[in-house]
Amino acid sequence: MRNLVTLSAILEIIAITTWVGGMATLAFIAAPAIFQTATSREQAGKTFGLILRRFHPVMYGCGAVILLAAGLRWWGSFNHRLHASELTRYVIAVLMLGLSLYSGLVISRKLDKLRADMPGGIDRIPNEDPRRATFNELHRLSTTLMAFNLLLGLALAVMFALED
Repeated sequence: MRNLVTLSAILEIIAITTWVGGMATLAFIAAPAIFQTATSREQAGKTFGLILRRFHPVMYGCGAVILLAAGLRWWGSFNHRLHASELTRYVIAVLMLGLSLYSGLVISRKLDKLRADMPGGIDRIPNEDPRRATFNELHRLSTTLMAFNLLLGLALAVMFALED
């Protein structure tokens, strides 16, 4: 049983660091570099959007691994109980996974559809155009969800590190 708890801890820390580290890398390194070097904001947005689309399955996988680790930890515990701190971590992981799924499966698809409706690019659409307003709202929501998920992930990592 002790081996299951150890395995769950290893899986959980790998998933947390991959998820949080990946989000931090995208937000603080990749996005600024792409937007500084791309020939246009439109091209930078397309490039970063592609990277996010490829990273979303990584986030989903990390969330699934954390929840698998929760099951292993529960199964491997002496009395099949989890401490409040563990339950809190797993609730945070479920929330993060839900936000990632919503961002990747709902918001990203809406943004892609809007981009397809604007073949000349978002920058060529007048500010008064409802499509531009919708695009900007969805982009803000996507950015906010990622920032919130990053903060939740940092909290998750700290809680894991402080666990007895």
